[in-house]
Amino acid sequence: ENTALLSFAHGGSCSCLLFTSRDSKSTGAMILTLASSVANRISKSIAPNFLRWSLRIHESVPASLSMLPMAQRLVSIEVQDDYQLISSKVKGYTVHDRSMPGQISLAWDNFVDKAWDVFFESRHQKLTANQNQQTKTQIDSETQAQLKSQKRSKRQLQQHAQNIHDTEDIEHAELANQRVQLLDQYVRPALLPTGSEQDFKQSIYTNEQNNGQYDYFVKWIRGEYLIAKYGLAVQQAVKRHPTLRDDAAGLNSVGDTKSIDGEEVEVPLELILPKADTIIEAFGMRDWSRTKVPVSSWIEDANTMNSSHDNLSIKDIIHNKLHGQICYSGPLNAYFEMRRREDSYELWNYDYIFGLAQYLLDRIKDMDSIESVPVKTTILDVGAGDGRLIYFLRRAMHEIRTSNTSPASTKMSLRRNGKSFRSTKAKMKANPLTFTMPTLIATDDGSWKAPMYNSKHIEVEKLSAVEAIAKYAPASPEQRLEGESSRLIVLCSWMPPGHDWTADFRKPQSSIHAPGESGLGIVDEYILIGECDDGTCGHNFLTWGNPDAYESEDGVPVAPYAEDGYQRIELEDLSLLQISRFDCKRSSESKTVSIRRGV
Repeated sequence: ENTALLSFAHGGSCSCLLFTSRDSKSTGAMILTLASSVANRISKSIAPNFLRWSLRIHESVPASLSMLPMAQRLVSIEVQDDYQLISSKVKGYTVHDRSMPGQISLAWDNFVDKAWDVFFESRHQKLTANQNQQTKTQIDSETQAQLKSQKRSKRQLQQHAQNIHDTEDIEHAELANQRVQLLDQYVRPALLPTGSEQDFKQSIYTNEQNNGQYDYFVKWIRGEYLIAKYGLAVQQAVKRHPTLRDDAAGLNSVGDTKSIDGEEVEVPLELILPKADTIIEAFGMRDWSRTKVPVSSWIEDANTMNSSHDNLSIKDIIHNKLHGQICYSGPLNAYFEMRRREDSYELWNYDYIFGLAQYLLDRIKDMDSIESVPVKTTILDVGAGDGRLIYFLRRAMHEIRTSNTSPASTKMSLRRNGKSFRSTKAKMKANPLTFTMPTLIATDDGSWKAPMYNSKHIEVEKLSAVEAIAKYAPASPEQRLEGESSRLIVLCSWMPPGHDWTADFRKPQSSIHAPGESGLGIVDEYILIGECDDGTCGHNFLTWGNPDAYESEDGVPVAPYAEDGYQRIELEDLSLLQISRFDCKRSSESKTVSIRRGV
């Protein structure tokens, strides 16, 4: 066998490695490792400058040519890489060293382990057996003494566990602060290139001038900060509460779960959906507001707002200068960012799903009570994304109908004004022979690229909101067959910002076939879920009727839904159960609002 001797310098010393030409793969691995190390050093040195340069030219080039997304990705990778090194040192171990000296050391460790197994393991086992026998004899002679000290030992174990927990909390806080510092080191040169107050005159800081060109950058840096600050807390919360894991696993396994008789069984909802109290407890939200506070009522810290350039932390820059809203955030907000889903805004929970399902069943029952003929109800979710809301509602309605009482109405522990609060107390007492379960349909045009689940139970029709309304609109009175009637209830969760779909919900029924005709609106009731009035869901005036968002100076603004003969009903009981992406300590941002056609 041919051999060769490779010498290389590392850290001022010379090391030698004897290898055979037969092991050419090891040579290639060494070269790749050295190349990776060089590339890594280059990346770390250019990342801050690359981000700075990309920010400066971002508004001067077409969006398709902007290098800003690539620069953001590079910074994210480098921060994560540096954080792993720091984390390994704090936790008392070193990360796997892929350098050549590291590989040699690893090989030597493996050799020692094998030698131990071959020469010393049998002897060690004999010694261990003798020690175990001696221990057993000692235990038999001291049984009475151990029984007397049992309580004391238990207390010591509990104290030890608490000490470990406290140590972990301190360790996590230290790691979180160090990761925030890493992020600061990479982004501060780009955000404050000159180190003077002149930096804040850049377009990125002036909302009037940037025209939303930097929205994605602000979203990115906000997410990076939240993950750095609260990422470890989120990991611990998910470990303690498995229902907080992304429910994709539960939904995808629907078709693979079999009963003892071989029949297909769906994963129980309580194993997929977290309870509202679980979320609040897991993410430390007991002192968070459970109601929406108008943006106009938010009060910022004047000292922070007026801090000098040198005293601004990365947190202050993101919150006060870039309007990234992180000062009142916590692990919940980091949880949404760590899911890496652009369409994830509402955290569906067991209590809310059953509360909404019970509300819909009760509404259908109430509307049926004034009808002279049976009415077929269709519940249509427009902009449904992945279709999970309709899937959960369908299953919740089935459970409610088969058990007569909603689980959400019997096990609620949230409180309002100091009193125990129950979302729904009504029972479904309708005669099963006269009450017809609604048809639930999910539709989405696919523009947000929501993930599709591999389950025959979740179907999403590829239709825009306008197409969905046209397809499922009830027939006009002139076209109905005698003795037949139908109604349409629409759900819309987190309507895209600046868009208004509700005008199409309220169009007269006859307008689909005869544009311009007047009459009753197509939709009997539509339910909006998300930020309302002064948020980013829909249009604040056209959708919600907020007069402050009225864009004309002529006349007194009247809410469009009111002009079309609809009325707005706040579903406060359901809103108290909601948990969403932009909730914070001072305000619960998402609400559920019903807008019903007048009689």
